Amino acid sequence: MKAIKRLILTGSVLMLLFIVGCSKPLDKKNLAAINSDEVWSNPNVAEAYVNDMYANLMPDHFVVPRYTEETMGANTDYGGGLTDYLKGTLTADTYYDWPYNIIRNINIFLAGIDNATFDVATKNRLKGQALFWRAWAYFRMVKAYGGVPLILKPQAITDSVFVPRNKTTECIAQIIKDLNDAIPLVEDMSSVGRIDKCVAMSFKGRVLLYWASPQFNRNNDISRWTDAYNANKAALDFLNSMGKGLLSNYKDIWTKKMNEEVIMVKMHQYPDYTDGYSQAAMRPLLYSRDAVGGNVPSLELVNAYPMKDGSKYDPNTMDYRTLYQNRDQRFYASIAYNGAAPYIAPMFGVTNMWSYYYDADGDPSTGINGKEARADNSENLYSYSGFYPAKMLDQSITRDNVEDGQIDWIEIRYAEVLMNMAEAANEIGNTAEALSALYKIRQRAGIDAGLNGNYGITATSVPEVRQAIMDERFVEFAFEGLRFWDLRRWRIYSSTLNNLKDHYLHGLRIEWNGTTASRPSGLTDINTIWNQFTATVMQDYNPVVMLGEDKYSFFGIPKPILDRNSKIEQNNTWGGNFDPLQ
Repeated sequence: MKAIKRLILTGSVLMLLFIVGCSKPLDKKNLAAINSDEVWSNPNVAEAYVNDMYANLMPDHFVVPRYTEETMGANTDYGGGLTDYLKGTLTADTYYDWPYNIIRNINIFLAGIDNATFDVATKNRLKGQALFWRAWAYFRMVKAYGGVPLILKPQAITDSVFVPRNKTTECIAQIIKDLNDAIPLVEDMSSVGRIDKCVAMSFKGRVLLYWASPQFNRNNDISRWTDAYNANKAALDFLNSMGKGLLSNYKDIWTKKMNEEVIMVKMHQYPDYTDGYSQAAMRPLLYSRDAVGGNVPSLELVNAYPMKDGSKYDPNTMDYRTLYQNRDQRFYASIAYNGAAPYIAPMFGVTNMWSYYYDADGDPSTGINGKEARADNSENLYSYSGFYPAKMLDQSITRDNVEDGQIDWIEIRYAEVLMNMAEAANEIGNTAEALSALYKIRQRAGIDAGLNGNYGITATSVPEVRQAIMDERFVEFAFEGLRFWDLRRWRIYSSTLNNLKDHYLHGLRIEWNGTTASRPSGLTDINTIWNQFTATVMQDYNPVVMLGEDKYSFFGIPKPILDRNSKIEQNNTWGGNFDPLQ
């Protein structure tokens, strides 16, 4: 390491202030000019170097792009519409994630940290975090493309960077090795959001679950499911020993900071360490700042939430005007529907959520069916799908500070680890254990146990329980960024979206049929007037057009990457010779 005179960081100077959970940030300085001796002799500088890994790799996605059936597209006039994934225009250049600049910095740190002159405990803790982030960065690529070049040592300027892709099996083995090496080095549990054993063990379980899933495991190798089960079971046992578990109230998961369900988290503590995140697009325009249409729930998602007795919502026999009645608690925590109770600060004590259309001007020839959207200055609450997201919103912010939300982004929570274990348990024949985990999830959702104590789940066979787990994950983790990757790893991404009715996503158009003077507003009880509305199923603006499943299971390597390295082969499903299943 003597030859490495300067450590080039990929983040800006401001990234020092990001520090996920540190007590106080290091004084600002030009990190790009830090001499290597400072890193290995000063634990604060070394910690700042690791903080840059957090800044570059910690996920933070509050607005879910339109990749799945969770959300309905917005009018293209507002910059919405379907993504390339859902309109049949996916190419090898669509998905681009190649973070080797960050991996290089991690490799530099790992090559030198053992020779640092400060205390061993600090060295081990920082080394463990760096090993985790290297595993994280590689898995980001592997779950998208399959095998990628494994570069595990710092690359000098004179080194050849023309290296081929490693097999996917080799990459997974290295990811698991890095995690196994990290687990004994990091602290047991962090109170401030750092990578700890809870995170590393839970993420290892996630990696092995993906590796066992049909995306990678076409021959259904049971040993992979066994490994996934053991890893997730070990993670759960450790989480339990640390006091982790399901938070009793689903809605509070995102408002009660660092609660027992939180495993891996990016903390938003505006303005101490980072700017808050903007929630403008996820709120009605009246309570936003010229942004609307983010995370707009689709009717497909709304229909997926179970009833309070655990049965499925059946739109063929139930009335959409009362779709809000007798649903599980996750529905009310996640979906803002026409007539829903106030769910953000400016509405409290003032108005329910009203998203209906009505005859605003008394002219039956204007609007649609003689009715206009609630679009005047005081009542701009209408939604393209008839719904807004209620989940993960900072209820305390107003229009003036809507960009400064302080709800933390929870990347891994206890419920995911529990359901990861359940999925693997079912595949190795431990169906009773899988069902027990599902019962816990549904019990927390406020679903009645029923006479049989099965919380409305009638599945008994492995395929039936597998489907029950898929259905439960859809609603449990709505808007949390898991659905896109779940559909890919199950190899049902294309088929799921192709099975949409008429190949469209859907919403509801709610119309008030009473007089303009008597129309509901404020805190009018929806239960007293629901029968004066009509609810019409509306198609999204564009149809969903899907390619073959193989195109989504492993994305193509983008052309700029191929152009830079002649030894990188394209995936065989995108015209190349590389087999991502090896």
